[in-house]
Amino acid sequence: MNTADQDSITIHNVTDKMWQAKPNYNKQPMYLLRINQEYCTYEVLVNDFPVKEYYRSGKLATAIKINRAILKSGPQKVTIRMYPYGDLLQQEFGEDQPYMSTLKKGSSMLVEVIKVPDWKNYNISKEESIKVVKTEGYDNQEFVGAGLPFYEFSFTFKAEVPFEFEGWTNGIDLRKVDSTLLKQKIISYFKMYQKKYEEKNVNAIVDLNYNFTLRNFTTQYQSKQHLKEIWEEYANDLAINDKEFQPLKDYELAFFGDGKIATLKHSSGLDGDSRLRGHSALFFLYENQNWFRSLGVYLYMDKDKYTGKDEDIQLEMIK
Repeated sequence: MNTADQDSITIHNVTDKMWQAKPNYNKQPMYLLRINQEYCTYEVLVNDFPVKEYYRSGKLATAIKINRAILKSGPQKVTIRMYPYGDLLQQEFGEDQPYMSTLKKGSSMLVEVIKVPDWKNYNISKEESIKVVKTEGYDNQEFVGAGLPFYEFSFTFKAEVPFEFEGWTNGIDLRKVDSTLLKQKIISYFKMYQKKYEEKNVNAIVDLNYNFTLRNFTTQYQSKQHLKEIWEEYANDLAINDKEFQPLKDYELAFFGDGKIATLKHSSGLDGDSRLRGHSALFFLYENQNWFRSLGVYLYMDKDKYTGKDEDIQLEMIK
């Protein structure tokens, strides 16, 4: 948000102002991924940005909308990260089921890229299948990644969308920054963000999340009511009285967006607390510690504000 707008946008008017600011598109192309997997859980990234974590044994009933990770027309890169079941079968069917620490010969993944030409007039009969990708060994149950604790593959497809966003593309490559210093910078941002929640400073949270929310909302052609509900969810989270933020620990430094995005998160593997798997390291417990809320904070350093000295880095929420 630019400086002139910062004082005028609050939780009370952000829905109206954002609705007025959004562009209108005659055609609303939407891209989705329909996934059919066997003997694995998975994560999906589009243009190296996470769009789905699925750590269950069943299959998703609906396709995954991915427009929020598409910044402009042209080639789009899809990355699938496959993980073994671990103790999923034991949880679902009993202790006599095997623990799976590695992927199996029967592990597989079929990914279909779907285009809906105009989302506002969606009808399943208008879906266009534009690409289908299978893991090697899919047809004969001879998965090339059998025996591994993790397997990753990528492919590209071409998308045509009516929007273009900067997102994180103008960021510096944070992989080149000293990791200890970068972690300190992220922790500092997390603590600032946590303080806004503890103070219930909802207007500050609106300001920090404005550009990120505007992009997500615009690229998915969401309704004004949906936008209203997004901001209400922020407000409701901040209003929780018994929030107990947990210490930042057992996290890993994670990069996305080809190194231009950094955050701290819990492991995606089988080696950590399964309840926190893949979630942000910044989270709080509430309702007598029976529930937790993870705060996904993805940070970058704008190239135009970078002095060339890593110690001067000031991280921001991605746009």
